[in-house]
Amino acid sequence: MNSKKSILPTLLSALALVLAAAALAVALLKKAPMAGEASTQYVIYVGTNDMDTYAPKYSQEEARRIVDEICLRHFEGYTLQEAIGSWTDEKQNITHEYTIVCYFDDADRETVYKAADEIIAALNQNTVLIERDDIRMEYYSGK
Repeated sequence: MNSKKSILPTLLSALALVLAAAALAVALLKKAPMAGEASTQYVIYVGTNDMDTYAPKYSQEEARRIVDEICLRHFEGYTLQEAIGSWTDEKQNITHEYTIVCYFDDADRETVYKAADEIIAALNQNTVLIERDDIRMEYYSGK
């Protein structure tokens, strides 16, 4: 009978550990997944100063219209934001310029680069900056 008494606390401890592990597993399984779907977002930063003159070739409105028209040809949806970009060139000249930031969610690389090529040519740019990020996104319509 002594051996039965010494086994009982061990069995109860083991049972408690199994129940605790099961409760933790259930809690983790019930945890809500991250909202939205996995997607890729591209962002293009477009300076608007001419690469040869370092001065604006177009007004801000004209540059925005040009970029908007190019984006409309390539993407079903996008967001354009205005910013001021600054950089220092190889001769240590500091430049500030009106910049258009273009956001493309769930876009493919080939289309983004085609649009970037058109933007570079249309605004006489040396380069544009392209970012690529893996994101989660969802379209929310309310309750």
